[in-house]
Amino acid sequence: MVRTQQQRRIDSIIVNGLLIMICLISIFPVAYALSTSFKTQREVISKPPYLIPQNWSTDGYDQVLKSSLIRPHLLNTFINATGSSIIIVVLGVLAAYAFSRYKFPGNKLLQLVILGMIMIPTLTNLIALYRLGSQFDLLNTNIYMILIYVANGLPFGIWIIKAAIDAIPIEIEESARIDGCGPLQVIRYIILPLALPGLVTAFLMEFVFFWNEFLIAVVMLDNNNAKTATVGLLNFQNSYQTAYHVWMAGSVFIIAPVLITFFVLRRQFFRAMLQGAVKG
Repeated sequence: MVRTQQQRRIDSIIVNGLLIMICLISIFPVAYALSTSFKTQREVISKPPYLIPQNWSTDGYDQVLKSSLIRPHLLNTFINATGSSIIIVVLGVLAAYAFSRYKFPGNKLLQLVILGMIMIPTLTNLIALYRLGSQFDLLNTNIYMILIYVANGLPFGIWIIKAAIDAIPIEIEESARIDGCGPLQVIRYIILPLALPGLVTAFLMEFVFFWNEFLIAVVMLDNNNAKTATVGLLNFQNSYQTAYHVWMAGSVFIIAPVLITFFVLRRQFFRAMLQGAVKG
């Protein structure tokens, strides 16, 4: 059936309209939080509420900067999220390359086991992880949080990276082996450059997840100097009962690093998404 130009134009308008609507719905909470963070104490409790501040104020940001939310909470979050994401990518490359290129007994079964581990809810392991951390005196430490995050995020990272390695023609590796490259050299000079969009995607998705993680952190961390930003924001709310502008300013500080990271790595991320779409 041949579609007329007018029908294609109507379809384009409908699709673009739906996409714009979805974007507006997604952006509105962030925009409202940003707007509220610049309001005064009187404006945040006014009825009806103002969408745009009548009197722009940075009082909320001043109070956040004086609190412990920035340091050490945001610093702990950065260490935990960045450290665990880097380790996952490094270990994920080695594991994914073995699954993709080597056919050993139990290969498929082990991949299914790893996939099944992704389905296990984090809540089921919290008590065991808490007792383990308590026995080894690892609670309230960045090292333990990174170990937990790596254990939780590695199965997903392996699958993301394996998909990127599977898309690389094996003939390129065979040519490198003929030239004398060993397995580690192949990974370094062939796999890493060609699979870079997939690696960046894995890093970005793990980083965003661990940056926003709350459940594990609120159980494992009770020392104020060891808390992450999400847990710190919860305590922050208890300190400022009706100061919504201060809460929103704290939320903006937490959101900003994720947005900056995504903005810096967006090209590699979208390239990996397009490669997956073309392959599919």
